[in-house]
Amino acid sequence: MKRTSLSSHISMLAGKLPVLKMAAIYGANGAGKSNLVKALEFIRAFALNKNFIKSIELKNFFYLLKEDAMKAPICLAIEFENQNRFFFYEIEISQRDIEKEGLYETFPLDNKVEPIFERKRLKVTFADSTTVDDAIVEATKKMLAKNPMASLLALNGEFPIVQDPRCKFAAKWFKGQLEIIGVHSFLPTLIDLLRDNKPMMEFARKLIYDLEVGVNDMNMAESDFDQWAKNHINLANTLPGDIDKVKSMSLNANNTPVLSISMEDGVRKVYQLMFDNIGKDGYVGHLDTSSQSDGTLRALTLLPALYYAKMGKTVVVDEINCCLSPTMVKGIVEFFSKTIDTVGQLIFTTHEEQLLDERDILRSDEIWFVDKKEGASIIYSHNDFKEHHTISPMRGYKEGRYGAIRYINLLQKNGQETDI
Repeated sequence: MKRTSLSSHISMLAGKLPVLKMAAIYGANGAGKSNLVKALEFIRAFALNKNFIKSIELKNFFYLLKEDAMKAPICLAIEFENQNRFFFYEIEISQRDIEKEGLYETFPLDNKVEPIFERKRLKVTFADSTTVDDAIVEATKKMLAKNPMASLLALNGEFPIVQDPRCKFAAKWFKGQLEIIGVHSFLPTLIDLLRDNKPMMEFARKLIYDLEVGVNDMNMAESDFDQWAKNHINLANTLPGDIDKVKSMSLNANNTPVLSISMEDGVRKVYQLMFDNIGKDGYVGHLDTSSQSDGTLRALTLLPALYYAKMGKTVVVDEINCCLSPTMVKGIVEFFSKTIDTVGQLIFTTHEEQLLDERDILRSDEIWFVDKKEGASIIYSHNDFKEHHTISPMRGYKEGRYGAIRYINLLQKNGQETDI
């Protein structure tokens, strides 16, 4: 397909393997876009938290739209890169067992796969290149017997029995290189995050102004706790009675980060994000997060993720257009698209159709669709459709050329359609 190549959107991992900079995922409501994000959340949580399966209703994660649905295990797999090394992690989970868990180092250019460990229920085999004595094998078996529904990767993070350093290396990617922002996500430690990371704060300050939401600037306000409590008696009364024993805490209201309280050098401090909002005749008011719009707060939640993607992480955002105007969505995606020194990856689901025709922002192979057949979601690329470059992808999508769209006419279905 002939379209703007946007060669800067291809990064060469290990100097040779091409990887896309972005992926925009489209689909009708109920097609399964969010399920893709939830699958990533599931496999990350399983890989990092030994108690994850105990903390959820596991039956809700099976494919239930067929007879004898829960007889087939949940199967998830992901391939990822960390510092020019490639890994493949897969899991199969039944109602009562971890049927399979495997971690492999992959060599895509050579079409080779080397097992690091492969587990089937309580039995684990290790890489041929790794010397494992009987004591390690026995200790691993006992650990899994005690925690049969936990991942070996998570258990090894707590009890490092598996000596192969690649286990820890792979776990670091799940913990530090994969960021997932859901539709209703907010960062409970957003204030601490921006306070402790000065480059991120400067990045957020610049972009919050450039997004033109009526905010001139954003700053971190610091005050003495006792003085703050005198000025905010009602809010102070909502704090836990043992706050003197707490070194640090974040206070949130209605999914909004209100303030952060921390003890520093024996003095308790209160930190708040304050915004310079533009008012009548150029007047600038200093307002906190509780006075900001839902769109501003959603953008504020996305800005740290955008910073992480720029700096090298893989960032996944569900419904990037949630609470945001089409022009703001375009502005955010365009910023990431056209910033040359971004080294991470941005993957997002969206209903914002206008982006489909932004040929200088998205490549054809960065546009993906999710459709549902017989209750199962399938994902495919716009690049699968060989079209002339003059054809509008947005028009084609609206006309149903690529699937992944529903046509709703409630008047006709309810016998109320009238001629106009």
